[in-house]
Parts: sequence; structure tokens; C-alpha cells
Amino acid sequence: MNDLPISLRRYFQSLAGCAYFFAGGALRRKHRPLLYLLCKHFGFEKEPEGPSARPAATVPTVSASAIIQDDTAVCLSRIADVEGNITPAELMILAALVKQRGPAVCFEIGTFDGRTTENIAANQPVDGQCYTLDLPLDGADRAALPLASGDKTYIKKPVSGARMSKQAQSGRITQLYGDSGTFDFSPYYGKVDLMFIDGSHSYEYVLSDTEAAWKMVTPGGLILWHDYDSRWWPGVTRALNQLQGQDPRFAAIRHVENTALCCLIR
Repeated sequence: MNDLPISLRRYFQSLAGCAYFFAGGALRRKHRPLLYLLCKHFGFEKEPEGPSARPAATVPTVSASAIIQDDTAVCLSRIADVEGNITPAELMILAALVKQRGPAVCFEIGTFDGRTTENIAANQPVDGQCYTLDLPLDGADRAALPLASGDKTYIKKPVSGARMSKQAQSGRITQLYGDSGTFDFSPYYGKVDLMFIDGSHSYEYVLSDTEAAWKMVTPGGLILWHDYDSRWWPGVTRALNQLQGQDPRFAAIRHVENTALCCLIR
């Protein structure tokens, strides 16, 4: 009986939390794991088995402080993240790398809502150019390569680059549309100083996008990937593990600690 008040309090606290969660709180990144835990608790979710299981992260790590200079000042906008965005910490790291390297030409695969695009461009030199490639709305239905199971959620959006400001869209950012598996990247070969890969999360697309990046990025340029070691995107981890472990060109890939970012100086 002594436990009853505590149980009642927890019951009503849980009830209030559930009301918030299912009224929209589930859309926030930090609450997303609760969906998995709830489904698993009630027997609707099982740990994946076989080739599709989450692979172990084998890419060597590097701390953010080892690749970012202490005195790097960055410009950040739209810091708050929504589902599908990189985290604020990852955004700061990306912006700092852009700022300290001063890339004249940046290229992003996977525009999504344009938050990352805008922050890349904001930290480039004033005469820099940023290109961003995204699938058109109907692209998921005719993709050249297999998509990851959750990709369509982020492909089928009302508009690409919705969070980019009008000033950013009319400035140094060029929006491109197409399937990165078939897109003609040849005009950009050897001309890109920094590349950010955050398109389809399937194993096949990550390998394909990385091959394109290798041809596009200048020697000494930087390639970045997102969603490494993610529960939701095992294909990214599989692909980067393979590239780092088996392809001498990518042996120097490093996983930035406490993030889903990987990086490589070409």
C-alpha cells in the first residue's frame, strides 16, 4: 500500500508524457528511440538478424578537437534540428570545417530541407559556390539503385530546400535535381574542394556516391559522410567499413567521435 501513491504519480506522469509524445513529440529526434523501444516492449519490433543487422563500427575514430582549430568562428543559422537533419553539434563541426578550409566549391548530395546547404554556403568564402543535388519528388519510384527502407520518408517531401532562406537560394547556392546513381557529375570532376554525402542511405548508393565524390574532389579536398554507425541506416556503416578496410584510397577515413560524421582528406 505504501507504494500506491508513487505508482499513481508515475501513472499520471507517464500519461501526460504519452499525451505529449503522441501529439507531436515523437517527431523530435531525441524522442525517436522511444518509438523503437515501445514497439520492442510490446513485441512488434525484433532485433534484425543476418546481413541487414546493424554492423559494428570499424572505422577508426578522431575527436572533433583534433580536426577543428580552437579559434574557428562560424556562422550558424536554423540551428534547431527536425527529423532528418544533422544534429546541432554536427552542424557546428561541418560549419567549422568549411570555415577553416575555405573551399571555393562545395557539393552536397542530399538537399532535404536545405538546412545543411545554407550553413555550408554561409561559411564559404564570399565568392564561393555551393551545389546541392536532390531527387525530384517522384524520384523514389524510379531510383537507379536500391533505396534504404526509410529513404522514401525524406524523398517524398513537398519541396526540396524548404528551410533555405530566399537570400541563400538567390545567392551562391545552386539547386540540382536528379538521381545520384545516374547523374552526370563529369562537369564537376576535379573541381570540388569539399563534398558532403547525405543522400540515400543504402549500401549501394553510398558506394556509388563515394565513387563520384572521389572523381569530383580535388587532391587535398575534404569528403564528409553522414549517418555512420546509425541504428537506422546500417547500409551507410557497411559501405564505409568496407571502403575504409578494403580500398587503399579510403584507408584514412575517420569517424568523428560522438557524431554520425565520417571524414577523409583526399
